[in-house]
Amino acid sequence: MVPVVWYRRQGQANGDEFCTAPLWGLGQRIFFLHDGRTTDLVQAIQAHQSAGAGQFGPSEANVVIDKFNALSESAKQDLLNFLRSL
Repeated sequence: MVPVVWYRRQGQANGDEFCTAPLWGLGQRIFFLHDGRTTDLVQAIQAHQSAGAGQFGPSEANVVIDKFNALSESAKQDLLNFLRSL
């Protein structure tokens, strides 16, 4: 992972947390994740899953990712189409 050299306090995020980019404009983005390592939206969703380590607990995204994974393929595609329309 590329080190984060641009940290900006946003909302409740502290210095050891990432600021999540707004979803508006998602459909125009070419790369996803904080370091731009994927062009695949599903891979970006799955990459947010984390059990945590050390002083950091599990990702707040785990519940949402589990719900995404439980969707039917048709419902997943509908959600991806919506996200790409933003």
